[in-house]
Amino acid sequence: MFLFMALPQTINLYFIWGDFNLIVDNLSVANLTVIIALTKITIFWFNGRCNYIAFHFNSYNLRRFIWLTLSICRNKFTIQNLLALMANDRKEADTEEEIKKMMKIASISRTISIGSTVITNAVVVLWAMSRFLLMRQSGRRALFLLSSFPYESLITPNFELTSVGQIVSAFCTATTYTVVDTFVAMLILHVCGQFSYLRQKISELGIYDDVDFRKKLAKIVKKHDTLNKFADTIENKFNGMLLMQMLGCTIELCVLCFQALLRYIRAITIQSITEGSQELFVFQMCFLTLYISYILLQIFLYCYIGEKLASESSKLANAAYECKWYNMSAKEAKCLVLIIRRARSPLCITAGRFCSFNLQLFTKILKTSMGYLSVLYTMKSKNVE
Repeated sequence: MFLFMALPQTINLYFIWGDFNLIVDNLSVANLTVIIALTKITIFWFNGRCNYIAFHFNSYNLRRFIWLTLSICRNKFTIQNLLALMANDRKEADTEEEIKKMMKIASISRTISIGSTVITNAVVVLWAMSRFLLMRQSGRRALFLLSSFPYESLITPNFELTSVGQIVSAFCTATTYTVVDTFVAMLILHVCGQFSYLRQKISELGIYDDVDFRKKLAKIVKKHDTLNKFADTIENKFNGMLLMQMLGCTIELCVLCFQALLRYIRAITIQSITEGSQELFVFQMCFLTLYISYILLQIFLYCYIGEKLASESSKLANAAYECKWYNMSAKEAKCLVLIIRRARSPLCITAGRFCSFNLQLFTKILKTSMGYLSVLYTMKSKNVE
């Protein structure tokens, strides 16, 4: 991804600087996407490989710490523990209803993962087909991406090898781009499901004259604390990545819509269009439409799960208030105040701790992108004049 896409495209920006159309084409097709994908996988790898060292820094002397730093860490501390907690929740599921809820969430996560992978790979296929049609129509060779290599890339066999490398890198980028997103979504949806289960357990308190009230309450409090730490871990480890994601998607949405707008305007202003040009236009518009749709779905996914996490975590306070606390003794009822107080602050996932992901943020991103689109179109119109 870095050698065939990110680095050559970034270098190419230097040579095309000043050509507005080529710069937008460079940024919109793959450059920003590859940079975001590389950032995602780097942060994901770093969280998995290096947290063990950071966590145990205070437990080892300096010599031991240096040895651990220089060696390859075999312990994916944070991510492995999150997955272990998910597996433990599945083992502790003691009712058929709870098992069905967990399986439903797992099915939703699987559907999101498969759907995202199919869409991103379809985007790559449409992009490759449109480039093939463009080369066939123009009758000359052109790289699949606007790139600059330190060798002559348009002669045989350099052209063939470079083209294969770019296409393979594009599929790798598509997979990397979506894997991290679906993984984070899976973790947050699991937390939301566990909050729903915990809310049900709280609502059952006080229904029966239970002598084990304190044991049940202690179990609920412990579970609540575990879920809070689970969500905080996701927030602490991925908020930087989500900031990059939000900014990148905002820019991508803007430049892709700008590309689609330019192609549409060019198509309707051309008086006579050949059959080959019409076929190329259809493939390009299908590519851009699917690409834009996926970015919108991706932004909406993060905003939706962020909204759901905040909603599910805050509903815990209502569950404690609406349970049969009046059937308890005064001393037992007072214990619920701690749960209510703790749940009054909803959990959230943020973009670099600057803003929380929710449905309001989704509308703000759309407004911002369309505002930038208006600026780009105005700049383009002035250049034409």
